[in-house]
This record gives sequence, C-alpha cells and structure tokens, in this order.
Amino acid sequence: MTDVTIDPRLQAFEAAHAELDEVRIALEARLRDALVGGSAKIHEVGSRIKQRDSLSYKLSRPERTYRSLWDVTDLVALRVTTYFEDSIAEVARVVENTFVVDLSASRDRLRAIDPATFGYRSLHYVAFIPPELRGSLPPEARVELQIRTVLQHAWAEVEHDLGYKGPETVPAQIRRRFSRVASLLEVADEEFVALRRATEEYARTVAEGATRADALALDPLAIERLARGEAVAALDGEVGALLERPLREEVFFPDYLAKMLRLAGLSTSTELERHLASSRELALALVQPYFAFADAEWSLSWILSRGVPRGYGLFFLAHAALLRSEALSLGRVARLTRFYRELDFPDDEASALRVASGLYDAMRAAGLEAMLAS
Repeated sequence: MTDVTIDPRLQAFEAAHAELDEVRIALEARLRDALVGGSAKIHEVGSRIKQRDSLSYKLSRPERTYRSLWDVTDLVALRVTTYFEDSIAEVARVVENTFVVDLSASRDRLRAIDPATFGYRSLHYVAFIPPELRGSLPPEARVELQIRTVLQHAWAEVEHDLGYKGPETVPAQIRRRFSRVASLLEVADEEFVALRRATEEYARTVAEGATRADALALDPLAIERLARGEAVAALDGEVGALLERPLREEVFFPDYLAKMLRLAGLSTSTELERHLASSRELALALVQPYFAFADAEWSLSWILSRGVPRGYGLFFLAHAALLRSEALSLGRVARLTRFYRELDFPDDEASALRVASGLYDAMRAAGLEAMLAS
C-alpha cells in the first residue's frame, strides 16, 4: 500500500485559502481607491489567488527552495494595466505610498539587463499585507502587484499560452521571430505615448488658434472648441429658442459635425465664420421644416427632450451651406442625396434619395425656395 503524503505547504494553502481570498478583495479595493483621482489612464485593476496546481508546480521546481508556504510571494496577485507606458511610474508611486514594499523581492522587468533579451515586461512589486487586513495570516505573508500596459499584458498572455518560459526554451529557428514581435510591441507602447502627447499638443494649438482667430481645420477637436465660442453659442441659442428648449453643456457629436461641414464644403474655421454671417438666416429657417420632416420620418423630437446641445446650430448651417451652393431644385436634391449617402446611408442610394427629397419637400412646403435661391 503506497503512503501518499500531501505537501504540508499545500495543506497550509488550502487551510488559508478563504482568508487569502478575503485579503485579495480588500487589497484590490484599497488599490482602486488609491488610484482614484490620479492622472494615469487605467485600463483595468484585477486580482487573483494562485491556483493549487500552479502552486504545486512552483513548489516542485528544482531551482527554487521554499521553506514554507509564506516564502511564495504571489499567492495573492494584483494587476494594474494602463493604456500608456508613462502611466506606470505614477501607478508605481501609488503602490509605494499605499503599501509597505519588500524591495529585496520586487523586480523591475520593464528594463532588461541584457538589451538582446526579449519577453515578459512588467513592473513587479512584492508588498507585505497591511496588519489590519492580515487576519490570522503570518506577518511574513506577502502579495505581488504587477503594473504593465495593455500591450505588455497581451504579450504576457500570449507567452503564457505558448508555454514560453525564457529565451533558452525557444528553439533557435523561432527565437528571432519572438524578438521581432517583442520589439514591435515595445515600439508600439512608445508610439502610443508619443501620439497622446502630439494629440494633447494639437489640442493646445487648436485652443490658442481659436482665441487668436487663426484658420483651423474643422476636425472634431476644432469643432469642440468652436462650439463653445460666442458665435456658435449665439446660433445655438436661437435654435433653442425656436425649439423652445434650453441649451445643454455637452457638444453635439463633434466628429459627426466635422464630417457634415466637410461634406457641405466647409473645411476651415474661416469658411465657417463666413457662413455664420451669410447663411445664418437660412440655417435658422431650416430648423422647423427639418423637425417637421424628421419627426414624421424617425420620431426624433425626443432627442432634444433635455435641451439643445452646443454646436447643434452647425447641423443646420451645414445644410444651408450645401443647399446654397446649388441653384436648381433638382441639383439641390442630388446634393442632399449625396450628402446623406456619405453621412448616414453608405451603399443605400434609395434611402438617401428618400430622405433628401422628403426634406426638400418640407422646405418647399415652408416656403423656403426663394431664400434658398438668394
């Protein structure tokens, strides 16, 4: 009869499992609270308890010796994934300010000692469990906190799925391919940071340009800024008065407005300002017939139940600019059809034509033909 002895360290793990899970939940909540209000863009905060089979395998490996269960530092592990690599430093400061870190056991795996190496990249902290959360666990009980970007996390998950344990485990003929993929992800992380900084700089340029009345390309950032300016706000106020609705603070879908204005032939803030002056009366005259048609077609009156969003007057200004650019009724319907096909009905010419002709009929019924021709 074979005497099977269970590893006492696994027995200790099973006995402490419920308490470790309580610690996991409490530590994750504390970490989440500590991260609130910071500038780091956090993708996810998560945690796990080590699986029994994984622990058994780790305890049996010949290159490490664990005298007791509590020598294992990742029985409980917390993970923070960030969108950008430069957010890792801020998350790390939060960790160091929130927990007592065991620096001798922590590892910075973001910076490889050998530049020729590749693979798993992450900042690993090992921290002691705060006494008030520890319960009956011993003082030497620790947890692991991993901080990485979403791309680093994706790489780690793929590595794990492929069974990768280090460069020496990868056959020579595919080692170079591993290195290429790892380097691409590192470059992508750096480029995401650079793109975010360039976008922030562009947003500052747009803001400064709007205050200096420089010509701005009518992209979503410029629309967001212009919609909060006095000229557009005045137009929005008149639209709100016609619809008997108050103005809301949020901007009406800047990406949609930017596309509308571009399709109507307006590409810069200078052109927009010119049409605000020349087509304002027509834009306002289009409000009532548009809603008469749109409410019958799509029951759209509910969308303004909370008020008129900023920039909504540009919706009608785009229509005014489009219609004024064509003298003949048939030409206007054709332009409206193309406009709606590109804006709302890709690959559906029939629907675009139905909407265009229905809207133009509503305008004619409201007596706007003379105004359209002027």
